[in-house]
Amino acid sequence: MKKILTILTVALLACTTVFAALNVSGEFEAGYKFSFIDGKYAAESQDAKEGKFVLKVTDDANIWTINIKALDKLDSSNKLDGNLALDLDALLAANGVDMGDVSLALSIGNNSAMTALSAYNDVTGDAGYKFKNNGNYSTELAVGYGDYIQTKIAFDPVATVKDLDGKVKKEGNGSLVLSAMTAPVDGVKVSLAYSRDAIIYAKGSDDNAIYAVNAFGGAVDLNVGALAGLDFDLGVSVYDNYGWGGTSVKNETTEKLEPKGKAYNALAAAVYGGVDVVDAFVEFRVDSNIDAKAVTTVGMKSQVNFNVVENLGLDVFFNIGNFDEFKSTYEVGGDVSYTLSGVKFAANLKYAGDTGNGVFSITPKVVVTF
Repeated sequence: MKKILTILTVALLACTTVFAALNVSGEFEAGYKFSFIDGKYAAESQDAKEGKFVLKVTDDANIWTINIKALDKLDSSNKLDGNLALDLDALLAANGVDMGDVSLALSIGNNSAMTALSAYNDVTGDAGYKFKNNGNYSTELAVGYGDYIQTKIAFDPVATVKDLDGKVKKEGNGSLVLSAMTAPVDGVKVSLAYSRDAIIYAKGSDDNAIYAVNAFGGAVDLNVGALAGLDFDLGVSVYDNYGWGGTSVKNETTEKLEPKGKAYNALAAAVYGGVDVVDAFVEFRVDSNIDAKAVTTVGMKSQVNFNVVENLGLDVFFNIGNFDEFKSTYEVGGDVSYTLSGVKFAANLKYAGDTGNGVFSITPKVVVTF
């Protein structure tokens, strides 16, 4: 794996030297998570490693972009996925065709699940709002007109996926996701999405995938500060994703889908705001697994960010996974970071409740963005 990354990076950097029109950007992040249960260190699997690798190459005219992705977790099972993104209106403009406010873009390659457009302001950064098709090799076309309307359609015609040994890993009828978003005035955004063979997320995090035969989603963001011309930021954001026709979850051991219920609904609402030196948010979510009877959980995430010293990041947070199981699902902690010459040194400190005496963890890491 190290050899692949080294060869790839050197080759791309060499290309930028020979071809001045190429631009390379990306991010590399690496670190570890150390957990302490009842004062004792708890050894964990490779999933405890905290890291990612993202690389993007684009031409000087911004017509095409190659994304090297899917190393969002650095471990021994890493693989490289790549796709080509074409800005078609830039391509046409470079050849004498001015599209005005119309935007056209095409993405093709190793795109797996494609994310629908969403108006939701993801204040937590946990990506629980995401709404996707359950794709393996999707193609996506995006069409828009200024800020008034943006649309996307992504389709994966691959119905059967096999591994290198010829064993069938997935069977279906292909997957599809349609979405549209509008921002009619400054401070207001609205989006709608539909997917066949869909993925939505539970508990406000993209670590908890729910697979549904069909799904419909909607989101609204109302930034009162921008709408009213205030000197401070203040807004409300809501999303609701509903999957029906049968839902499933993936068994991490067998990697096969197992039935979960008839339908699943993920609803979240966030209030956010602040000024230059301090900002904060609180997000409430309601998850409902609908089967013979509905099982509903209610959770919350909140955080205060302090921006008082240049290059210094500081925040404190308090989360509740399930109000009905407060003692075993609450978290309290903070993050601190400092950036020097583009290198960010960061640490996360967290105490999480459980059925025993809780778990204290420290997660140091280094992030380089280029």
